[in-house]
Amino acid sequence: MLYDLSVVWTSSTTQAEIESTLSMSAELGYHVVALDHVYHGAVPSTIESPFTAVEKALTIPSKPKLLHRATVVVSDITTNYRLSAVAAAYDILAVRPTTEKAFQAACLNMAEPALISLDLTTYFPFYFKHRVCMAAVRRGLHFEVCYSHALRSTPGKDSGRARALFVANLTSLIRATRGRGIVVSSGAMASGGGGFELRGPADIVNLLAVWGLPPDRGTDAMSALPQSIVANEGLRRRGFRGAIDIVETAGGHELKEQQGQKQGQKQGQKQKQGQPKGQKQKGNQTQNKRKADDGVAGVPQGKPQQAKKQRK
Repeated sequence: MLYDLSVVWTSSTTQAEIESTLSMSAELGYHVVALDHVYHGAVPSTIESPFTAVEKALTIPSKPKLLHRATVVVSDITTNYRLSAVAAAYDILAVRPTTEKAFQAACLNMAEPALISLDLTTYFPFYFKHRVCMAAVRRGLHFEVCYSHALRSTPGKDSGRARALFVANLTSLIRATRGRGIVVSSGAMASGGGGFELRGPADIVNLLAVWGLPPDRGTDAMSALPQSIVANEGLRRRGFRGAIDIVETAGGHELKEQQGQKQGQKQGQKQKQGQPKGQKQKGNQTQNKRKADDGVAGVPQGKPQQAKKQRK
């Protein structure tokens, strides 16, 4: 199964634009698509997923399975972004750090997000360190790469420089993670015909191979790894923690005592059977030793009386 965990939705996105984007995703072979709501700045006090009403209003016959996702842009770690409340309202939670401290906090401390989404077209005033990135991978976090950021022409941003930064940051991330824990999503904007920013899975795998990600890891970045994220997040939100109490049935204590007595009897029998063998072995050893001593002294073994008569 192929996954696209980021199709960006905004309040200005129309129903027709969402349906067009989802239809294109289904034609390209994606089975699961996550609608992404990006929070910039402070998170509102009342958090509700807008995708429930959007999903009910869909009229297209064939569409991929939809998930609800939120991405919180984190710049100041002292700000309360209410990540626990956001995670409870959506299926998947991602954070997008913009500073070094926020990146380290996301990799080492934050427990709510499942994804660390990075806008690789921006300049990061820090390096992706191997120790920090692998600590996040060992904690079960994944780094998300959105390929549409390199295809999009953003007003007020140099497209050529943005693509150069994307390639440089991606190769640095692949080097820091050794290609592990990287998830690839489209990051396509549903508003304005986001279907034009989507690409086929084979094209993305080939493009990532040029930038240093092996084809097998590129395939897993759109299939196996997103599948594990969806499964883990589903268990986290729909599961519950419980305690298991082992209750003994009637007569259980007596059965344990009987088993203990039987084991004690078996051990006693083994010890009794082992004692005669040990004694016999010791006796044989002493007899052999005496015979050897007699042979050394010049006395023929087995005829001690005849030897005494000859001496007389």
